[in-house]
Amino acid sequence: MQILFVFMQILQYYCDMDFMAHYEHSPRLNSQGLHFHDYFEFYFHIQGGRLYCVDDSVFELKPNHLLVIPPLHMHGLVCDRDLVDYQRAWLYLAPETLNKCGFSKIDLSKILEEANRRQAFDCQLSEEEAAVFKNSIQALEESSTNNSIATLLDDYSRILKLLGIVQKNLFVNTKNSNNSRKLKNTTSKLSQNIMHEVLHYINEHYTENLSLKKLCKHFNMSESSLSHEFSNYSNKGVYEYILYKRIIKAKELLFTDMNLTQIALECGFNDYSNFLRAFKKISGCSPKEYKNC
Repeated sequence: MQILFVFMQILQYYCDMDFMAHYEHSPRLNSQGLHFHDYFEFYFHIQGGRLYCVDDSVFELKPNHLLVIPPLHMHGLVCDRDLVDYQRAWLYLAPETLNKCGFSKIDLSKILEEANRRQAFDCQLSEEEAAVFKNSIQALEESSTNNSIATLLDDYSRILKLLGIVQKNLFVNTKNSNNSRKLKNTTSKLSQNIMHEVLHYINEHYTENLSLKKLCKHFNMSESSLSHEFSNYSNKGVYEYILYKRIIKAKELLFTDMNLTQIALECGFNDYSNFLRAFKKISGCSPKEYKNC
C-alpha cells in the first residue's frame, strides 16, 4: 500500500506532463496488484506475467501482448504475487495528449473509450511491431529529461508511430469473436473462478452498503477464506478494493454539478468525513485539489 501511495504521489508530481514511458526487466518482483490512475495506459507485456485484469475482463498474457486501459479503470496482474523474469513496458498518455496527437481532427480519447466499451482492450503484436514498441518506449524514457524542441518532436513522432500500431491492431480485435477474455476460458482453477465472480459482484454493488459479511453470505464462504482468497487473487483486501472503486466513481462525479456531500453518498460513503479521509489516502490529495489539478 505504501509503495502504491508513493507511486500515486509521483503521478501527481508529473500531472502537468504529457506522457510517461518506462521499460523494466525484473528478475523477481512482488506484484503491485490492482490499481488505477488518471491516464490512458498502454501496457506492453513481453514475458513473465500470467493473468491481467481490467475491470471484469481477465486476459491470459502472452509474449508481445498489448493492452490499452482508459483512465479510472481498475487493472493489474492477478493471481501472481511473486513474478519471475518479468519484462514489460508501458506508456502513460494524458487525455489531453491524445487530443494533441489527433491534431484537432481525430478525437483519439473518444475512439479508445469507445473501443473499450466494446471490450476491445487487447491485441497481439507481431515481432516487428513489438520491437518498435519496446524500442520507442525505451527512447521516450531516455529523452524524458531533455526538453529541447528537437527532442520533443522526436518524442511525439514516436508516440504517433505507437498509436498507429495500436490503431492497426486494436480495431481488428473488436471483430474477433474468438478472443478469450473471460476467466473461465483462461483457467480451470476453481478458486480463481470464484474470486472473479466476487470481483464482478463488488463492481456491480460497491456503491451500496457492502460489507465482507454480506459478501460471505452471498457466496457461502467464511470471512477468513474469502479474505484470504481475494487477497491472493487481487493483491488487495476486500474493503480496500471497494474503497478504490468508490474513489474512482467519485473522481468522475467531481466534474458534475453534484456537491461533495452528494458525491460521498452516491459513491457508498455514509458521511463526508469518511469520504474525505478515503479520498486523501488513495489519491494523495483532497477532492478539491484533485479537481483543480
